[in-house]
Amino acid sequence: MPMGALRGNYMNGTSNSNKGSGIDQFSLPERIGYMRVRRNLTQGELAAKAGVSQSTIAHIENGKKDPSLSTLKKIATALDVHMAVLFSSDQVHVFDMERLKKKYDNVEKLNPTLYYAIGKVVAYAKDIGFLK
Repeated sequence: MPMGALRGNYMNGTSNSNKGSGIDQFSLPERIGYMRVRRNLTQGELAAKAGVSQSTIAHIENGKKDPSLSTLKKIATALDVHMAVLFSSDQVHVFDMERLKKKYDNVEKLNPTLYYAIGKVVAYAKDIGFLK
């Protein structure tokens, strides 16, 4: 898929799949492509970081190849995300705490959206007795 098509799908919030709104509308290949583009990586650069071929990344992003779990783990590591992030949905939210810790060394540096979302999760966890 050419870079312009990726930008069209990912940057404008449109998708080839018609699953609804939110993150659920994006397939696994689209999510991998989006994360790669957001990190300013070419398919070749991501492949080198993940220890796979560029054609493997291209086939995954084009939906022509279903990656194995071991390949997904390599790609997630190369993208600096927990593998669970690739499978989050509108109903399943994943906070990659390791990545957050690397990016924000204290709570005052969180962007407003993250600050609010994490605050809501913590408040809910306290309400249900998960946190004291």
